[in-house]
Amino acid sequence: MYKKLIVGWTLMAILVWAGPAGAGGTVKRIGLTIFSALEVGQSARAIGMGSAFTPVGDDINAIWWNPAGLSNLERPEVTFSHSEWFVDSQFNSGAIGMRRGIHAFGLSVLSFSPGDVEERTILQPSGTGRILSLGTTAIAGAYAIRFTNKLSFGVRIGWAHEDLHLTSFSTYNIDFGTRFYTGFRSFRLSMAMRNFGTDTSVLRREFQQPLVFNIGGAAEIIGIKGDPFYVTAAYELSFAINYEERHHFGGEAWVYNALALRAGYMANYDAVDFTAGAGVKLPFGKRNMTADFAWQQSKNDLNSPLRATIGFKL
Repeated sequence: MYKKLIVGWTLMAILVWAGPAGAGGTVKRIGLTIFSALEVGQSARAIGMGSAFTPVGDDINAIWWNPAGLSNLERPEVTFSHSEWFVDSQFNSGAIGMRRGIHAFGLSVLSFSPGDVEERTILQPSGTGRILSLGTTAIAGAYAIRFTNKLSFGVRIGWAHEDLHLTSFSTYNIDFGTRFYTGFRSFRLSMAMRNFGTDTSVLRREFQQPLVFNIGGAAEIIGIKGDPFYVTAAYELSFAINYEERHHFGGEAWVYNALALRAGYMANYDAVDFTAGAGVKLPFGKRNMTADFAWQQSKNDLNSPLRATIGFKL
């Protein structure tokens, strides 16, 4: 069963990427997609690990990367994230999830605001004084199931709306992913496909959704989860429909299950590369609160994005 699942995932990835390429070479081209805000990963914990989170996500933040990770929820969880993105733009997102037996459920909300953008025209290149209405909003529901103690599957169905001032567009998309514990120590293998949906017509031109396929592995290289000190390492290969393949490397070290230190590297990106982050876990009776922060090194004189996430285990 496990071998068939892995082979099936691999064939699906080949068909999705080889199909558009064979239809006219429209794959791996910048400017090919719409709803670009959906490409930006959420969660300071994930970003601090260089976005190598598809095989790692075992909390509510997995809803953004691999919904199969929701099957690891121990108690109901809620999270809120804020990101200071490039050129004064911002992301705000939140999610809530819970597990009942082998079934898990989640709900996520995302908002992207590019900040105040003044209208400029050929006749008034310095600005007309009118502020444009721009931004992206996305809402999604997720479901995960744990087939066995080794294999989980998850799916997330979402709706996205993009406002371009004089016009706006909406679409539906779907994410799905798997997590498989190989049985070799703590090594697990995960695969996820995100933003799968129909094309959108904008001014008589067809744009695709920002489809991405990630496959990666993770394991504890020092200690095991729950030890006073343990380290998790992860690697992920990412195939985006509008760019070349990318590589995510990341690590996370926990000290007494209270303090986390993270670092990572995102290879073959135009705007970012090294990442770093930290997190704390604070107990409140039977509940826990987590606070995570992340920084990304930027290129080309852009500001370095900062991320902050607060989570609660209820």
